[in-house]
Amino acid sequence: MVTKSISGTFAILLAAAVAFSAYYMALSGFGSSASVSPSLEGMRVDQTTGFEFPPSHKFSKVGNLSVLGVGTRKKAIINVYSVGFYGNKQVAKAIEGKSGAAASKAMISAKGPRAALLTFAMGVGAEKMAEALTNIEGVKQSTKDAFGSMIMDGVGGKLKKGEHFTLEWKGSDTVVASARGKVLGEMKDKDLFVGLLNVYLGPKTVSPSLRANIGVVE
Repeated sequence: MVTKSISGTFAILLAAAVAFSAYYMALSGFGSSASVSPSLEGMRVDQTTGFEFPPSHKFSKVGNLSVLGVGTRKKAIINVYSVGFYGNKQVAKAIEGKSGAAASKAMISAKGPRAALLTFAMGVGAEKMAEALTNIEGVKQSTKDAFGSMIMDGVGGKLKKGEHFTLEWKGSDTVVASARGKVLGEMKDKDLFVGLLNVYLGPKTVSPSLRANIGVVE
């Protein structure tokens, strides 16, 4: 009788311990998708790198915009940077009810300020960054040269892991570039404006995961 009583008590204690462990893990997010999902504060997470993007961000020239999609720029299997793409209410309205390629196409033609916030997952030289952002069809070579020089001179050296670079689309033809929170300069050129939008949102996007995520509600 004593042995049975002890065994019964042990079984009860063991069951209670298991239940408490499961409860604690649920609260902590272990064993679930909570660790890669947007946080309670509404942060959007690039699930490839783990970098978070705030639901609203104040940019240097276009002001407060809302995040409308996130993704990763990869080079082969290497994660180069995460990118959060932002727009104002007018842009958000233009992509309402759409997602992926359809939303990206609508975002390119939308009226209203847009911005891309890049967070680097590795160090990238200023020259490489300038080269990547000027590899655009339909833009005068002189314009690409001037834009590339602005980036190289402004960034200097390289962008380190965890540092930020932003592009802002202002009005209908002006692009603003910033690095580490400092404005590098701006260029007024319609072809450059549209070309850079296509770099991220067009069919030949440098970040397919971003294009697929535009308009997706998380």
